[in-house]
Amino acid sequence: MGMLNLVLSNVSRKPPTRLYPFDIRVPYESFRGRIIFNPENCIYCGICQKKCPPDAITVTKDEKTWELNVFRCIMCTECVSGCPKECIAISNERAKTGPKEYIKMVAPK
Repeated sequence: MGMLNLVLSNVSRKPPTRLYPFDIRVPYESFRGRIIFNPENCIYCGICQKKCPPDAITVTKDEKTWELNVFRCIMCTECVSGCPKECIAISNERAKTGPKEYIKMVAPK
């Protein structure tokens, strides 16, 4: 009788899964989604590059470029806490996936 009760109770419930492309879950407040870089405040000091454990950030002071290797980043937020000008932040929105491996920013003139 136990199996019949289990089948009948599962038939009467709605499915425990979501219809993913149509029903997207809102991310949690502390979810580490993607890194946001603001080049206007950056002084290109390279502290974020030194603090990054997997060496995912490359800063060139002469050319004033900041580059992030998305596939190497482990979202540890060491670069966010180490930035003296607070030009690196982390958002709780999900990162867009795709073939783009690097995010490169050049200083505005």
